[in-house]
Amino acid sequence: MFFSQAAKVLLNRLCALKTGQCLCVGYVYNFSYFSNSNSNLQDRNLNSNYHTDVKVMAATGSEAVSSPKEQEKGNGLLLYLNNYSFYAQKVIMALMEKRLPFKSQVVNIAKGEQYQPWFLDINPRGEVPVLKDGVKIIPDSARIIDYLEDNFSNGDTRLIPLDQGPEIRQRVLHFRNLLDPIPANVITIGSFLHPKFVGKPKAPFIAPVRKALVAGEEKNVANLRKLAEKHPNIKRILLEKAEVQEKKHQLVMDEASFEKLLDQVDTALQEVEKELASRSENDPRWLCSERFTVADISLTILLDRLYLLGLETRYWSDGKKPGIARYYARVCQRDTYKQTVPSQITHLKTFLEMQPGLVIGTVIFTAIAVIIGGFLFLKKK
Repeated sequence: MFFSQAAKVLLNRLCALKTGQCLCVGYVYNFSYFSNSNSNLQDRNLNSNYHTDVKVMAATGSEAVSSPKEQEKGNGLLLYLNNYSFYAQKVIMALMEKRLPFKSQVVNIAKGEQYQPWFLDINPRGEVPVLKDGVKIIPDSARIIDYLEDNFSNGDTRLIPLDQGPEIRQRVLHFRNLLDPIPANVITIGSFLHPKFVGKPKAPFIAPVRKALVAGEEKNVANLRKLAEKHPNIKRILLEKAEVQEKKHQLVMDEASFEKLLDQVDTALQEVEKELASRSENDPRWLCSERFTVADISLTILLDRLYLLGLETRYWSDGKKPGIARYYARVCQRDTYKQTVPSQITHLKTFLEMQPGLVIGTVIFTAIAVIIGGFLFLKKK
């Protein structure tokens, strides 16, 4: 208990520092067991650094909300998310690229908040992200981004360009349609079950986390069916979701099927590499044009997930796909990327909010030592 309290004090002090000075590595995850223990509402001001956890109110000057009902007061865009959600990351990056101010409501997936009645009223499937714009509610990351394009592009940044000719527009849509169907969740859990296919996973996917996520995934179908019996008004929706999850579980458990899926990802990335490899290192274009588009968002978040899982060794490192390697290194320096992904401080803060235990305590202690060491090293430079 003493360590836990001392660590929290230390992390709060670290969060009050300029987070740009700390070591930053992107973390995204859709099966988050690292959700914040409280749901907090935060103004996503483009001048604020989203590397700081949405819970660190002293560092961000944001407004805390004490109940789900209070979060719905006021106008403007409200995004229900989890900081480690693969799909929420896409929406956050789109909002940042379009420079749209918005508020966020963290849904605590670790405690099953996505299946609480208040959230099922918003999205009966119990999934994040969900965007609320006034009385309108838009689920699903692709639908949300399309909604933003349709309603917030008159004078705002476009993610699907209309003024660069039909060829570029078609290229953007082609790569988006190529990358978006890749099932990041299945790949994530599969990489835990079949480690022979991956290199070294990065945080947050340390061993205790991988174990917890696999255990949660195994119970998911049964939990959905139990929930369906408790909510007859949305029973059909939940049972359909349970059926889909069961098929995904069967796929991810079979090694041959999982390897085939990894090969399909490689086929898609080969097409991306073909587009990128013909360019010089100083070429200003992103995937489809000089502008950062929705296709770039899809590629960026996918590459980040693959990197965190240790799959970069399979797909692009060591000269396998130099175009993608250059692209990923470049996009990691982009401000909107840095504003989208949680930082090490956010990550450690979330660790501390989990139930304390010997293993987790050891991990936290080591991680705090690493981040403090990195901070002091950068400060001296």
